[in-house]
Amino acid sequence: MAYACEELEPGRPLATDDIRTHYDQLSPLYRAFWGEHIHHGFWRAEESTAVAQQNLTHELARRAGIAGGERVLDIGCGLGGSSMLLAADYGCTVRGISISPNQIRAATKEAGRRRLEDRVTFAVEDANHLNVESESHDIVWTVECSEHLFDKPRFIAACARALKPGGRLAICAWLAGENLDGAQQRIVGEVCRGMLCPSLGTMNDYVAWMRASGLEISCADDVTSHVARTWKLCHPILNFPLVKTFLAHSGKRIHEFASSFQSIDNAYATGAMAYGMIVAVKPS
Repeated sequence: MAYACEELEPGRPLATDDIRTHYDQLSPLYRAFWGEHIHHGFWRAEESTAVAQQNLTHELARRAGIAGGERVLDIGCGLGGSSMLLAADYGCTVRGISISPNQIRAATKEAGRRRLEDRVTFAVEDANHLNVESESHDIVWTVECSEHLFDKPRFIAACARALKPGGRLAICAWLAGENLDGAQQRIVGEVCRGMLCPSLGTMNDYVAWMRASGLEISCADDVTSHVARTWKLCHPILNFPLVKTFLAHSGKRIHEFASSFQSIDNAYATGAMAYGMIVAVKPS
């Protein structure tokens, strides 16, 4: 593990409730200024942010070999953007889970508005303690969720148990770089504190965890060059009048979150962090 954020501040370790509160409070702002896909974009050319965010879902779906009709567990579903896209564009049946009740309410409402209730359901659940029937899903899907989890090897093992034989675990993850120097570790530390990440694993960590859980690696792709633009677009949002007003009335925790936008940009530029798409298959 390249970096572990053990404390938000001296004497107070990061807790699950901190992460839940963050997303309950900020998800309306995420949706207003970044859209329903509250994750990185994947740029192939000069495309809008909305298209780039959909691209990321399609790129992971392509790597996972989603052809249509699969049963998907979307862990850390956020506002439901990926779940609804997988249902609408691929004909999947999707169960999305998030630790945030506010996110689940918003996602459920939007799925109803789009008349996707027969293919998409959402529930509040803590991914640190998955309660999923063994061999029940064709795809376990998680985009930018594992960063927030406290025991990543245990989580990967739980995902593997949830897969049917031949099923695939598809992950997009923020990664720590390998063999970081002191300056790079400090940058990753800033990101972990600001973004409420107990730790960041490296690409080699994720591959090892998957193999230890009996999965076979299908792909482990560093796509940083396609997604890094995200933070150059996010940073100006902090200067929007509504956001500036919100920040002016916010505490230290929110200000650390805002300052970490620049930290992530720096982390990608210096190799302190990377962005990975990883797919692993459960042997038949």
